[in-house]
Amino acid sequence: MNVLGLHHITTISSDLQRTHAFYEELLGMRRIMMTSDLDSPGSDHWIWGAGDGEPGNLITSFERDPALESRTRIGVGQTHHFALAVPDEAAQLVWREKLIQTGLKVSPVMDRLYFKSIYTRDPDGHIVELTTMRPGFAVDEAPEHIGEKLRLPPWYESQREQIEAGLRPVRIPMRERS
Repeated sequence: MNVLGLHHITTISSDLQRTHAFYEELLGMRRIMMTSDLDSPGSDHWIWGAGDGEPGNLITSFERDPALESRTRIGVGQTHHFALAVPDEAAQLVWREKLIQTGLKVSPVMDRLYFKSIYTRDPDGHIVELTTMRPGFAVDEAPEHIGEKLRLPPWYESQREQIEAGLRPVRIPMRERS
């Protein structure tokens, strides 16, 4: 069987106890492991998981002392945000209220056509999206044809020409599939 996807998300934390309070105590993820960063002795590396903590449901964080290392900035090779799935719109609203009650800034619910999202930030400023899985990408095309053509939400259609001009073909190297 050939499984494709992300194994985990990695963040940098200035205070793992504070990060732990966000992911485990607030979001309900389970700390799977606490270890040292092999590349930076003396720096801790913690891992949280949703569900059973299987690949695709993990967040890892390396602790770095902000007094010794400069804060990173968004740029080439960095991720703008990451998303965590919620079961449905009702659960998303419960999460939104819970986050607001803890004093966090939370976006309004944003309808992205394919899903609905809310955004907040973890203690180190990483943007965390809580998103529904529905209605899904089959909302505007048949599932068997997803990915054959560029689909855009209506609010981007006026920019289609510019968007298409900036796209480059994706080339997947041929490899033996098991």
